[in-house]
Amino acid sequence: MSLDDDARVELAALEAAHRLRVPRVVEGVQGPTIVIDGQEVTCLASNDYLSLAGDRRLVAAAIASLETEGLGAGASRLITGTQRSHVALERRVADWMQCTGVRLFNTGFAANVGVLGTLAGAGDRVFSDELNHASIIDGCRLSKADVEVFPHGNLASLERALERGGGRRRIVVTESLFSMDGDVADLVALAALCRRFDAALIVDEAHAIGAHGPEGRGLCAAAGVVPEVIIGTFGKALGTFGAFAATTEAIAALLWNRARPFVFSTALPPSIPAATLAALEIVRGAEGDHRRRILAGHARLFRELVPVAGGAPDSAIAPLVVGDDLEVMRLSAHLLSEGLFVQGIRPPTVPAGTARLRVSLNAGHTVEQVRFAAERLHNAARQREIS
Repeated sequence: MSLDDDARVELAALEAAHRLRVPRVVEGVQGPTIVIDGQEVTCLASNDYLSLAGDRRLVAAAIASLETEGLGAGASRLITGTQRSHVALERRVADWMQCTGVRLFNTGFAANVGVLGTLAGAGDRVFSDELNHASIIDGCRLSKADVEVFPHGNLASLERALERGGGRRRIVVTESLFSMDGDVADLVALAALCRRFDAALIVDEAHAIGAHGPEGRGLCAAAGVVPEVIIGTFGKALGTFGAFAATTEAIAALLWNRARPFVFSTALPPSIPAATLAALEIVRGAEGDHRRRILAGHARLFRELVPVAGGAPDSAIAPLVVGDDLEVMRLSAHLLSEGLFVQGIRPPTVPAGTARLRVSLNAGHTVEQVRFAAERLHNAARQREIS
């Protein structure tokens, strides 16, 4: 068969398993209310946690950069792609994250693959939480290190694995705020284990950066934990695009030379770092604190009204596990018909049998919108006996 024939067979199999994904089109600016496929709805599916993606200050900063620096970077950072906005953002993030080295990446996926592929290799051992993001999984695989996956959040299992020894270098990698479950890693205990067994700690803070911690520096900062590398993204709470590795000066320099997704990619358009600098000013200041308080309040209120919602009390991510793939998509469609968009998440994004509605709250939601969403989700959960 041709490649096209193979693709059609595979698509048919996905459809039969109720796992076929199809695009939805959003018109206009991202926000708590969006127009999706022509219908205006309250959106509880976006990672725009601080509701900055449509902020006019970020737009103005991007426009000013377009006027002075143009559209494309033209080449990789190692050639002619490094412009003043890239350098300024790396310096500003280093100041924000209180570290000595920062490297920008085009996406969070590229950052995890680049960092793990650079810092781990053949003969090393990497210990990875079983619910880590796909980018961490792929980074572990591409590193060619020996990878041991430990049960989600199971520190006793990780301790036993570390006790077995072996490996030229040992690295523990975890998310801080897990993207599909909304729960939080025990970062203090993880750091203690790493110190005890002389292992490095790498933490992906993609869903916590901006939304948690002092100045929005994430859950590691909130816990007083300093990993060897923190991965953060700009495309979620900061409302722009791209990602970073916050680390030491030496590791940042090594990433410049060895991280393949960085070395072999055209640099971010300079308007993106320019907009991110504007976002960072908001996130670090009093307005950022205010938005984080609103977001945490929304999270607590939603869980009070929908007791079956999972995740940590202050987490913007509040999943409702349905189980069946077809049922979760039927439920998502039903809610959409009532003016509420909540994405149904199915395997392989989540383990088989745990398909869920992934509720994602934003600071820009009103209390009325949170109550509206909670009422409909609570009714749906009660009718379908979701627990």
